[in-house]
Amino acid sequence: MSTSSTPTQAPPKGPRPSHGRPARRPLVERRDQSRREARRRISARETTSLTAQQKAFDPLTRGNRTPGRRVLLMLLAVAGSLAAHVAVVGSGVGWHLLSPAPPAHDEVKIEVREKPPEPPPKKEAEPPPPPPVEKVRPKIVKALPPPEAPPPQEKPKAPPVRVVGLSLDSTAEGGDGPSFAVGNTRMGETDKKAVAPKDVKPPSTEAPAVAAPSGPAAVNQAASRIPVAGVKIGLPKRRNPKPPPYPAVLKTQGLEADVTVMVSIDASGKVATVKIIKEAPYPEFNEAARVAALAEEFEPATRDGVPMPYSLSFTYRFRLEDEQ
Repeated sequence: MSTSSTPTQAPPKGPRPSHGRPARRPLVERRDQSRREARRRISARETTSLTAQQKAFDPLTRGNRTPGRRVLLMLLAVAGSLAAHVAVVGSGVGWHLLSPAPPAHDEVKIEVREKPPEPPPKKEAEPPPPPPVEKVRPKIVKALPPPEAPPPQEKPKAPPVRVVGLSLDSTAEGGDGPSFAVGNTRMGETDKKAVAPKDVKPPSTEAPAVAAPSGPAAVNQAASRIPVAGVKIGLPKRRNPKPPPYPAVLKTQGLEADVTVMVSIDASGKVATVKIIKEAPYPEFNEAARVAALAEEFEPATRDGVPMPYSLSFTYRFRLEDEQ
C-alpha cells in the first residue's frame, strides 16, 4: 500500500487590471491546470500503486493521438460527409424522376388593342370686335359755397367760485395800498374793495337751543377704589406659588406657550373667578393655567389695614427647560 501526491501549483501571478481583479489566463493554461488537479485528486484516492500497463490506459492521456491517426480520422469524417450529401442529392433526383409529369396547360392568347387617337377639337369662331365708344367730356359744375355757420352762442356764465381765505385784490379805504378784504361769509366772491370794519356784523356765536331731556336726571355714581390723601392700599401677595402642570401631550411634541390670566380675589384671599385675557394657541395650556389659578392662595389686599376684594393679572409661562 502506497500513496502518491502531487503538490498543488499556485496560479501564475499576472498583471492586475485597474479594478483590482487578476487578469484571465489563456484557455490552454487553465485546461492543463484542471487536468493536473484531476490527476492529483485521483492519486490522492489511490490505495495501491498503478502498474505501467494501467498507467498507459490513463483516461486523461487518452486524447494524445499521433499526427497520422489525426489525419486518418479527418479523412474518414470528410468521406462520411460526402456520402451523406450524395445520398441526399440522389434521393431528390430519384423522387423527381419517379414523380408523374404535370398536366399540360392550354395556351391563351392575349390581344392588346389600342384606341385610335381622337381628332383635335375645332376652334370656335372669334366674336367680332365691339364698336368704338365715343369719349364724352364731363361737364364741370361749380360747387356752391357752403352756408354760413350761425354765430356761436355765448355760454351761460358759471356761478362765482367760492372764495375761502384772504384776498389781496382790495384796497384800503381812502388809499391805494393793498389790504385784506373783510366779511362774515364764505359764499360768493370776495369784495374788490374793503369795507369799514364797523359796518361788518360778526357771525352769531349762540348755540342752538337743545330740548331738555324728559324724566328725572341721572345721578352720578361715586367712584370707588380711588386713593386719596391719607389712604394706604396694600396689594395682595401670593402664598406658595406653584407652576401649573405641563400638559404631557404638548410636552412630548416640544411645544411652549404663555397664558395671561386675571383673578378676582375676595377679602379672605381666595380666588373667586378666573378669566383668561391672553390665550395660548393650544387649549391644553389654557385649561392648565385656569386650574392652577383657581388653586392659588393670596394674602388679601388691604385699605388702611382692612381686607378688601381685588383683581390681579399675571402670566403663566410654559417652558421645557423648566421641566428638565
